[in-house]
Amino acid sequence: MRAGDVVAAFFTDGPGTRYAEHVEAAFTAAPGNPCQGCGTCEETAAFHAAPERYVRLVPADDFMDCVVVFRNTPVAIVPADTAAYLPPLHSAPPLPDLFTLDDGHGPYEALPVSRGWGPWQVISVTRATAEQIAADLPTTHAGRHLTFHWLHDTLRIASDPCLRTDPGRPGLLIQPDADGRYRIGGLWAWEEWIPPLCPDCSAETEPIDVEGERVWACTGSDCTRRTYGTGDPDNDDNDLPPYTETDEDGAVIAYHGNGETDIETTAELAAQDGPAEDE
Repeated sequence: MRAGDVVAAFFTDGPGTRYAEHVEAAFTAAPGNPCQGCGTCEETAAFHAAPERYVRLVPADDFMDCVVVFRNTPVAIVPADTAAYLPPLHSAPPLPDLFTLDDGHGPYEALPVSRGWGPWQVISVTRATAEQIAADLPTTHAGRHLTFHWLHDTLRIASDPCLRTDPGRPGLLIQPDADGRYRIGGLWAWEEWIPPLCPDCSAETEPIDVEGERVWACTGSDCTRRTYGTGDPDNDDNDLPPYTETDEDGAVIAYHGNGETDIETTAELAAQDGPAEDE
C-alpha cells in the first residue's frame, strides 16, 4: 500500500485459499507516524512499534479511529491514481448515531459525535426528533423534574419550580442552528445505542416502522426475521405486528410479526386472487 491507496478488502489468514472480507468503512492508506488523538494510534505508539513496520488506514468518517495493519497484511486496494477519479470518500453522508434515554426510550437519530464526546454532552437532532424527546423525557427517571415547552421554534427546558434555587431563571432555551437542528443535552446522560443483531442469523438489522411501531428487520438476503431487539424471543413471537409483502410474480405473502411465513393467511389471499371459474 502506498499513500492515497483505498483499501477495498482484507483477506483471511492461514495457508491455502484466502477469502476476501468486506471492508465496512472506506480507508485511505497513510504510511508513517501515528496521528494525534486517536485511540488506536496512541496504543500503537505505547508499544513503540516502528512506523516502517505498519501502515495506518485513515477512515473516511472523521469520528472513527484509525486502523493499523502490518505491511505484510494481504489486502485488495484501489490504487491512488485510479482513486483520484472517484468521488471523495468524505462525499458520502455520515450514518446517524443512535441514542437512548436511561430507561430505554428511543433510539433517537443524531449526527455522529466526535471521539471525545461524553454522555453528558449534546447531540444534534432534527425538529421532529426534538419533539419526540420532549414528549418522552418527562416520563423517564432522568426527566422526572423537568418541563418542556415550545416557543415557536425554540425549545424551553426548565426544572420543577419547587426545586429551583433561582426562581428568576427562564430555563434552558434551545434554538435551531443554521441547519435547523437542535443541540440537546447536558441535563441527563445519553446512552449510545447499537442496533440489535438478528436472533436467527446474527446479521445486522435496520429500523423500520410497522403500524406505528419501531421494529428491526434483518438485512440478510435470505432472512426475513424481525425483532424488537429486547433479547426476548417470546416477546418477538407474540407481540410483533404481522405484515404482507408482494413477490416478483405479484403474489401476496403474509408473514407473522417475527418474519415467519403465515401459510394459512397466504393461502387464503392466493385463493381470493385466483382466476375466475370461467378462466
